[in-house]
Amino acid sequence: EVELHNEGSDVLLSVCDDGWHGASNTAELIADAQALSGTILVGDDSTLTLNLTEGSSFEGAIGGEITNAKGESVSSEVGEVTVALDDTSTWTLTGDSYVTEFNGDAANIAANGYTLYVNGTALTGTN
Repeated sequence: EVELHNEGSDVLLSVCDDGWHGASNTAELIADAQALSGTILVGDDSTLTLNLTEGSSFEGAIGGEITNAKGESVSSEVGEVTVALDDTSTWTLTGDSYVTEFNGDAANIAANGYTLYVNGTALTGTN
């Protein structure tokens, strides 16, 4: 198992317009027996597929509010996000999170007082 630690920033991954070419970005993060923590940001013009397998854990939130180094808004809404969670993996929310599609058992999500919205609807059955 590998643990990723963010120093100085709580952002684990940011997927958004690169600012140079004006193009959207597409990313796929496959965690196999990994421990991930931090915020994942996906810009309104970008796409992320997140797969958690083999006992992986993710402690964090997914959103779309992104600012650049100058403090200017790059995105205010989350893009297209698909999250797949196998039966051995868990997600602990650290903030309200927004995804387009969720595949897995909602019981493997620790709500921690927050809500996971799937296509605009609050997911039920979380812990």
